[in-house]
Amino acid sequence: MTYYLLIFGELHRDRLAAALAALLALPEDAVDVGDEDDLDRNWSAPVSCTVSPRAGDFHWHLDIYLTDAVTQRPADSVLAARLAQQMRTVVAYPGTEAQPSAYWIVGPDGRRTRARITDLGWEEGPVYRIEAVERPLAALPDLPVAAIPEVIREHRLPTPITDQLQARSEPWSTSEVPGVADAVWRARTRLGVWEGLVARMAAGWPPDGWYPATYYQEDLGYRDELARVGQAMPEPPRALFASALEEVDRQFVALTEDDGGAALATELGGTAAVPADPERWWWRRIPQPLPWRDQPARPGS
Repeated sequence: MTYYLLIFGELHRDRLAAALAALLALPEDAVDVGDEDDLDRNWSAPVSCTVSPRAGDFHWHLDIYLTDAVTQRPADSVLAARLAQQMRTVVAYPGTEAQPSAYWIVGPDGRRTRARITDLGWEEGPVYRIEAVERPLAALPDLPVAAIPEVIREHRLPTPITDQLQARSEPWSTSEVPGVADAVWRARTRLGVWEGLVARMAAGWPPDGWYPATYYQEDLGYRDELARVGQAMPEPPRALFASALEEVDRQFVALTEDDGGAALATELGGTAAVPADPERWWWRRIPQPLPWRDQPARPGS
């Protein structure tokens, strides 16, 4: 198992080794801490921690490798928080999302926040810059605080209704009849987005408990497309699609209430005007509580 951490400030190797040993329930001589260009190391140690200097907002990169002999294997979040507390510093670790800038930062008080950290990639080596944190960090109070919505799209949720539709409509996915395969593909992908929205609602808006109003508006637009793509499908896939869409719509209705579209229009400053067409009823429905009301706190809020 390997951990990748970024450390702020000075790094005392002896303190780091002692901290890792304590966290992993090992004697101190079971932990080897060395520089990346140091070949004279205890490579047979159960824990190998390679430290590399960095520039920018973080000063060190830790590559911590655990052999199979180590039974204590805390999650990245736990290890980072405990190291930050014991070493009285700020520690960052990568998020699980595919976004390379997606990180978590934890301070010595144990509080963590999501962060956008970019590698400027200068020729001299990596230079890390903290572009934003979602919540103020006491140890680094001058960091810019802003919402980090890009990780939301990376967080996928199960879409069993769409998966079932894909399996049942597979014979028409390769149809040579003009327009059929494309219509089936469009119906399946748009339904996946729509079901994904419903799944997010039901799960409490993972990964961070909020959802931008602009994303919600986009999802309603995908529902508009679903109203059209079904008409381009022949039978029997049209009936399969209609049944799947009806089930997702039923779940959407159960998780929302009709406010006439007022809340979304208010949040977006009128750019989400409710369509006059009564058939597009989804534009009038909104979840409660509103997911964008819980956006990350700003300083002084």
